[in-house]
Amino acid sequence: MIQHYLKIAIRNLLRYKAQTSISVIGLAVGFASFALSGMWVNYEQSYDTFHDGADRIYVASISSVFYSSGYSTITSPLLAPYLVKNFPGIESATYTNFTTEFNDEQSRHWKMISVDSAFISIFPVTVLEGNLQFLYNTADEVAISDKAARILFGDESPIGKEYPFDKKMTITAVVQEWKGHSNYDFDVISRRKAPKYQEWGYADGTTLFRVAPGTNIDALQKKLESMEVDMRGTIRKYPVRITPLTEMHYTYPYYNTFVRIEYVRLFCLVSMLIVLGALSNYLIIYLIRIRMRQREWALRKVNGATEKSLIILLMSEIILLLFAAILVGLLLVEICLPTFKQWSYIFEESYFFYKETLIYMSIATGIVLLFAWGTLAVQRHFTLQSAISSVFTSCFSVFYRRMGLWLQLVISIGFIFCTVVMIKQLHHLRTSADMGVTHTDVEYVAYLQGISDDEKENWVRLMKEIPGIDFREVSNLPLPGSSNSMFTTIEWDDKQPGDEEIAISSFQVSKETFNLFGLQLVTGIFPDESSDRNDVLINEALAKKFGWKNPIGKKFSKSYVVAGVLRDIRLSPTVEAMPAVYTISMFPPRKEYAYTYHGKYEDAQKAINEHIKQNYPDFYMWSRSFSRIIDDATASERVLMKLLTVSSIICIIIAVFGVFSLVNLSCEQRRKEIAVRKVNGATISDIIGIFLREYMSILALAAIVAFATGYIVMKHWLEGYVIQTTITWWIYVAILATVIVIISISIGWRIWQAARQNPAKVIKSE
Repeated sequence: MIQHYLKIAIRNLLRYKAQTSISVIGLAVGFASFALSGMWVNYEQSYDTFHDGADRIYVASISSVFYSSGYSTITSPLLAPYLVKNFPGIESATYTNFTTEFNDEQSRHWKMISVDSAFISIFPVTVLEGNLQFLYNTADEVAISDKAARILFGDESPIGKEYPFDKKMTITAVVQEWKGHSNYDFDVISRRKAPKYQEWGYADGTTLFRVAPGTNIDALQKKLESMEVDMRGTIRKYPVRITPLTEMHYTYPYYNTFVRIEYVRLFCLVSMLIVLGALSNYLIIYLIRIRMRQREWALRKVNGATEKSLIILLMSEIILLLFAAILVGLLLVEICLPTFKQWSYIFEESYFFYKETLIYMSIATGIVLLFAWGTLAVQRHFTLQSAISSVFTSCFSVFYRRMGLWLQLVISIGFIFCTVVMIKQLHHLRTSADMGVTHTDVEYVAYLQGISDDEKENWVRLMKEIPGIDFREVSNLPLPGSSNSMFTTIEWDDKQPGDEEIAISSFQVSKETFNLFGLQLVTGIFPDESSDRNDVLINEALAKKFGWKNPIGKKFSKSYVVAGVLRDIRLSPTVEAMPAVYTISMFPPRKEYAYTYHGKYEDAQKAINEHIKQNYPDFYMWSRSFSRIIDDATASERVLMKLLTVSSIICIIIAVFGVFSLVNLSCEQRRKEIAVRKVNGATISDIIGIFLREYMSILALAAIVAFATGYIVMKHWLEGYVIQTTITWWIYVAILATVIVIISISIGWRIWQAARQNPAKVIKSE
């Protein structure tokens, strides 16, 4: 019996090759996308979950304009002891340095974490051999993982031996590696050196702490947000935000191009919508074919077929379709795996990916089978009488056909709308002057290593020799991330009672750098030699803080007089600019460096390193430009845009094919109706209009829902940006017109062909 069912199912699938192919491709894309995105989300949410009491461990962060999230986990070394001393709910706190990663001569990758003694009280480390006493003293000792011990020393005990990568260090312990993936993966554990400065204004590590069981986290967060500390005799606010350790990896990603977890979750939902669209498209046509075969079902019932056997017969075709989709989906996963690893930074063995893929595809397949069974179960009453009358079946088929088509159009138009708005926003960020800088391609040197002050003149000469590099010395870069100082003020004109002190970043600016980066004056003038030395520029953020609508000539901090207002300079399109003042040549010019290049950034960096390292082997330079800052800040959006573009194309193909198939079947079913209308005087345009009105009304309803939902979603997304584009009317018109044209072309030819048939021959054949 099963063989019989499969034979019929295979014949039906091969009979409708185009429909089968589109359905398999749509389902395969949905399955592969759902499997990869679901795996990604689960992987990110499993970081550090294996620790005992992981739900009570938190990471501290402070406000920062240098990160797209608006917060930084780089905090003061004074924070950890302060938390333990002043907050009874906090059991212990540790201050850790950054993880050091390096490759040895055999290209093996190693990770070293530098921690203090409190670290092992929060993260219990299992010591397999030796001890960790070096964390409590100043000895030059390290611990290595059992995996590192096997690689470096084989079966020999490493205790007391020299650490191979630093002969000054001695190995005193072998510890068990973590049971899962962690933010603090390690091959080597070393003792964290004492911070260079013990001040609240200094930061070079991350603060982690564990709370006592039953601690009210919301109440603790409120207290930390209003925390005040003593900064050199002055009480200042030091608000701290806390994040669960298990959320740290995707909340504060280590990599600039890391795709935001909420976008991965969104794409997981998108994947299921693609699956639903492809399945609906298939089931619409399938149910119509079932209705066309209703006499066959009636005869099967008369000959003893049970409802269960009929459902199995119907489901066998769907099961075969899903099996083919899974095979194609696995092929797509194999093709996409290199790109997926690059985006997700999940570097596991291939076995891991295929195992997880099969698990998530099985989940998706189960959901699809349940949905398909529920749909087919409605038509399970295939009695002879119902086959003859077929009133309910006919009504259900029409309703399901229209609902399925409407759903496909909603998904397709919604994806297109979201993609277009996203493209418009990314283009706006690239071309808008709202970042505060017109010349976004100018690279400024933010960090320089391996070049002493005495050697900088020769280094500048070498930089100017590099072809394709226009290198120059400039004075006083007024950019966030360059050297600057901060101060607070409690005095300004028009200050209102209750206004609190304002923290202000202080920069120096010259006319040269003003022109180099294309900074913009909103109002006022740029002070020159004839101006008073107390004349300064402020940014829009500071003017807003002061509450000034007309700031020119206003005074603050006793002596500063506002000569002009600069447009806010931002390092991230998602974070508000810090209040800032720009002084003009108050101190001797400080030498800074900037350059432009031709071609690709990677090629320029390669040329610089090859030329400079011939003379300075330890040379390292890190530069930034506003164009690359925008690229880094919008990396997630660009990845999501690509995914949505592919999803939109797949959904449009599925929807167009679904419409064409429906029209084709409808024309076959309504041949007699079309012939009768022609006999009664209907023209070809009248007949085409009947069909178009039906599908255009469905399209209109789908567009209303898709545009309304898309607007709400994208408006919420745009609110995450300080710099926003507008959702203009032409987007709706362009998308709707495009979809109308595509649908009209896809169905117009088939309707025209049906309408041109000779009505006498049609009626005679019927």
